[in-house]
Amino acid sequence: MKIRNVKIENFRGITKAEIDLNNFTTLVGPNNIGKSTILSALNLVLDNKKPKVEDWPGQQQTDEIMSITCTFGELEEWERNKPAISQLLNGDELILKMEASWAENTDSPTCRYLVHHAPTTTPFTGKTITQARADEELRDILIECGITSAALYKEKKSELEHYMIAKYPNMITCELDWHEKTFANSLQQAIPHVMYVPASFKIEDELKTNGTSPFAYLFKNKLFPKVKSDESYSLYIEKAQKLQEKLKGQAEDGSEIDGLSGALEAVSQTLNDILDFDTKVKLAVGDIDIEPLFMKAATFLIDEELETSLQYQGSGVQRALAFAMLESNAATEAQVDGAQRTTIVLYEEPELYIHPHLMRRLRDTLQTRSCNPLWQIICSTHSPFLIDLANRPDSVKLIKRANNNERVISQLPKELFEQSREYDEKVMLRAVLDFHPSVCESLFAKRVVVVEGDTEVAVFTMIDELVRKLGIEGSKHKDTTVVSAGGKWTITAIVKVLKGLGIDYKVIHDTDRKGKTDGELAQLGNLHPFKANAKIREVASAENVFLVEDTFEHVLWDPQVESIKSSSKPFHSWKKIREFLDDEKDLSDSSKSTLREIIEFAFCD
Repeated sequence: MKIRNVKIENFRGITKAEIDLNNFTTLVGPNNIGKSTILSALNLVLDNKKPKVEDWPGQQQTDEIMSITCTFGELEEWERNKPAISQLLNGDELILKMEASWAENTDSPTCRYLVHHAPTTTPFTGKTITQARADEELRDILIECGITSAALYKEKKSELEHYMIAKYPNMITCELDWHEKTFANSLQQAIPHVMYVPASFKIEDELKTNGTSPFAYLFKNKLFPKVKSDESYSLYIEKAQKLQEKLKGQAEDGSEIDGLSGALEAVSQTLNDILDFDTKVKLAVGDIDIEPLFMKAATFLIDEELETSLQYQGSGVQRALAFAMLESNAATEAQVDGAQRTTIVLYEEPELYIHPHLMRRLRDTLQTRSCNPLWQIICSTHSPFLIDLANRPDSVKLIKRANNNERVISQLPKELFEQSREYDEKVMLRAVLDFHPSVCESLFAKRVVVVEGDTEVAVFTMIDELVRKLGIEGSKHKDTTVVSAGGKWTITAIVKVLKGLGIDYKVIHDTDRKGKTDGELAQLGNLHPFKANAKIREVASAENVFLVEDTFEHVLWDPQVESIKSSSKPFHSWKKIREFLDDEKDLSDSSKSTLREIIEFAFCD
């Protein structure tokens, strides 16, 4: 079972939000937009909790109802066949809602869980056997079923319901609506297990040896059973028991601990001298439970040339270990009656404290987990490394703020890119992302300028100086990200992503006529750069595209008076602009005019 949709109303700072969820989902958006709030809302419902005062908007009483509604799908066969789950289903879905209120003039919040389904109701539903017998027709049915006592009535409740459905269908009602469910064992068994990794935590709390900390659970359920199965543990327990018997003076061979009797006699003598008693002090030792002692003494150490405690490790190691402990526990915690529930991982900013070159490995690890039918990953991130646009465009959920603290979620379809024998946008985008991971940075920008290659990027790295040098006003370059498409044919794939997510964009690309006539251009192969013009025009709005005649290099070099560099174009372009900005060399009037036109198009309204 996987969670496929969540609707949130009046939870913390979010008035309303709705998100479709995938096997691997990445929540992106600016700071303080509510990514962590969404994960907290999911954790609250999946972990069967009640909202706290701090979960209310403004932490104040209100007449507005707080609700979190989760829709689950993709049920396993065992889940469909399990009566405790199947009776809660609405078709092939389980729809669960947490509803809470904290109205003014009330002492404390109230909370209830509801399921949207059509439960079977018989005349016996909600009745005791005494109440049922008061009805003559129901009394006769009880006799038919051989139910003669309250104990049998309780034991055969399910059989009685099936009997009524088969024999008396006219007495059965099924009403599709929200029905309250106390979080009984059946509902707890139905929903997936949740594994929550917050952005901030204390490793000391994770390693506590009491309560339900991840380490305590791991030690009790996985590690210590292995210890107890070892022969040396049995010998240890046997020796401990013999020591205990000696302390009590109950050793089978009558032996005692040397010197213990003399020490106790001295205590007895002093007591008798003071109180004029004739008594004997004995040492009493109760039964010792070994397992809690092992638990209190246990911890994790990191062995890397030198053994060190986790408290002295870096935040990255601490957070990775917390994730590893939770993941190890999940397999045990998710079990129910011999079957395995899905584990949903809620991971806040996985990239925190991780070395840059390890981010891709982390992404691959999480994505590999999400391919397992028993795992689902939902994370929030500010890192482009954790976004997989080419293979999973539908996994990206861009969160934006709307009126009245509502959130608008921009989502991409799964089949976003065009694919054919000659032209495959997904493959092209995947190749670009391997060499230009900065493409994903566009998802974190307010405005994006998509350029064809590295030459334009090299020039626009000096945009702040260019704006001042050319006297351009109203430029929004500080809020704009310049993205290299790594070639013209990838521009359409990037534009589809930006349009789908509602990100403001502009495109600058070469015409690439190369001095050819219209007739010669018509004869070019389908993948010639010139042929990409029509494809870009088809996907991007015309007002968002600037066609450079003929290439960007033609803007910087005037072919009438100087030759265009044929190699290392990004470097030579950067050098030419640098010299212009440093007043070492001037650009032609034509070049400055066109460059100003391009900058005003790209960075100004």
